[in-house]
Parts: sequence; C-alpha cells; structure tokens
Amino acid sequence: MFSAINNARFAGQKSLNSITKDFQRGIAMKGDVHLSNRRVMRKIRLGKARPAIFYQFDTLVELSDGSVIKRRSQAPRDEIRMINDQRSSSLWNPHRSDLSSVDSTATGRISKFRQRFAAFEADNAENADDAKADGKVTKEQDSYIELMGRNVQEVQKGGKIASKKSGKKK
Repeated sequence: MFSAINNARFAGQKSLNSITKDFQRGIAMKGDVHLSNRRVMRKIRLGKARPAIFYQFDTLVELSDGSVIKRRSQAPRDEIRMINDQRSSSLWNPHRSDLSSVDSTATGRISKFRQRFAAFEADNAENADDAKADGKVTKEQDSYIELMGRNVQEVQKGGKIASKKSGKKK
C-alpha cells in the first residue's frame, strides 16, 4: 500500500514537472490562458492616458517669394509649395504696394456667387435707403408684419426634458 501511494505521488510530480517545462517553452495547457509578456494589461487611470505619438517628417516648405524653410510635418512629403503665405498677404505686409488688397476669395465659389447675384444685393440696399429717407412703411411691408402676428403661439420656455423611466430595481 505504501508503494502505491509513493507511485501516485511520483506520477503527480512528473505531471507537475512536465507542465512547468511546457510553460517554459511558451505552450499553454488546455484550459489555461497564456498571455504575452510584451505588454502588461492594466487599468488606465483617468487623466493618465498617453496621447498617440505620430511620426514627423522633415519637409522643405517653399514660400511665395522663393525662400525655403525646413519644417517638421506629419505629411509624408519632401516639398510643399505655398501660394498664399505671410509674405504674399496684404494683411501682414500693408507697406508693400505690389500686393493688391483684392479679396483672397476672388477666384473661388463665393466670388462667383457674388458676381451672379450682386444685382439682388444692390436692389435691396437701394430699397432700404429709400424707405429710411421717406420715413414711411410701404403697404407690402405692412402686410407682411400683419401675417407674422396671426396664429402665433408662444413657445414654452424651460419645462421638462425627457427623463428616464423609473422601472423595477435591478
């Protein structure tokens, strides 16, 4: 009987030794969880999170006057050519006569819109000036004011905002 207990104990030691060898080799046994030692997972405390660090490339920036400066940028480009910068802006260089104070959006969509509908702005401005000069309100404007006053209900200010339903306690 004593030999049977010793044999069982010896068999248990063999399995224990083989398990430790398996873990030393990096093999997880069935039912065990094997985590990598590269990154220890732990709870990130509030305010202690590290920001993402992005790679910065050395970039040559050519300004509008032809000068070149070296900057670090996240954009993976060797060269960047600036069309509008502080050297070609009348805001930053008011003493330069060669810079015209033309609107910078003169070639954009907004300028096209303004050119197309500029007549409407001019008509509205003239009508407003005439009305101020006469000091009278025309019948059309008066009728619009009346329409605004009909069937109007005041919007309730404040009040209850959607609240959670109090159901059964969990």
